[in-house]
Amino acid sequence: MIWSRETEDALHRWLAPSTSYKRHPIDDARYFLFIGHVWRDCHSLWDEGVARDRIKHKAKELHPEWDVDLIEKFAEERRSKGTEILDFLCALKDEGKLNELISV
Repeated sequence: MIWSRETEDALHRWLAPSTSYKRHPIDDARYFLFIGHVWRDCHSLWDEGVARDRIKHKAKELHPEWDVDLIEKFAEERRSKGTEILDFLCALKDEGKLNELISV
């Protein structure tokens, strides 16, 4: 699973704030933008294990003070939500309805 520089940058922007593990509209917006970049790169579901590991690695890199359990739980929750969003986009694409929401 290859992510573009823009997707890696979006991952960094999402995880850089110390609040990124919390459910807040500002942090969620950065997360959704990251998922949008993943979609633009792949146009499919992501490899869930790789995605979770990349999220964990970047979170540990940016926030070494975070508890390991927090990172594990956070990465798994966001991996799961990302899979749900990407699955939704795949379903729209398969039905030929993706262009009704966004241009590709």
